[in-house]
Amino acid sequence: MNKKMIVTAALSAFLCTGIAVPAEAAKTVTVTLPTFDVTLNGTVVENDNRQYPLLVYNDITYVPMTYYDCRFLGLETTWNQKDGLGIHKSDLTGAYYDYETAKKNSKRGIAQIATGKIKVNGKEINNATEKYPLLLYRDVTYFPLTWRFAVNEFGWKYQFDNKNGLVITSNNAHTESVIMNDVRHNEYDSFSYAVDSDYL
Repeated sequence: MNKKMIVTAALSAFLCTGIAVPAEAAKTVTVTLPTFDVTLNGTVVENDNRQYPLLVYNDITYVPMTYYDCRFLGLETTWNQKDGLGIHKSDLTGAYYDYETAKKNSKRGIAQIATGKIKVNGKEINNATEKYPLLLYRDVTYFPLTWRFAVNEFGWKYQFDNKNGLVITSNNAHTESVIMNDVRHNEYDSFSYAVDSDYL
């Protein structure tokens, strides 16, 4: 009986050394909704009921890296386990999608600082030491709209003032919605087409 107890205790001690230690919880930060207008490619973003609203952290506006938001701004994201997250400028074009929901957003929320490998236009970002790190909010990566990234990396037009708020214009082709009237059948058709930003 004693032998059994000794063997069981030794086996338990051995097995315990193989249990993975839980990873340290990601650092969290407080974020808020913008108190000023944000206009992206001519569209004023409505944040009150947006599933993935624009956020403000450390006095910088953050944009969600969703499928539609990326293409609307001429960005593309890649991810794999080996290389991590990649964000780069692209000539992709997409229409604005509002992600509207029935639920009203709180003025304040909690986001996490993104971990893992991150590259912007092929350049490695040490997110742990960034003054304006990439964030995770509602399981989506959020990107800081700093001059460094918006202008220097992506080539966007960037303007902020008290009257208009933040105005960002990317240089990919933009889509415009048009309503065509078929006078023969008194019907209306709506479609979108791409417009090169050089002609706007």
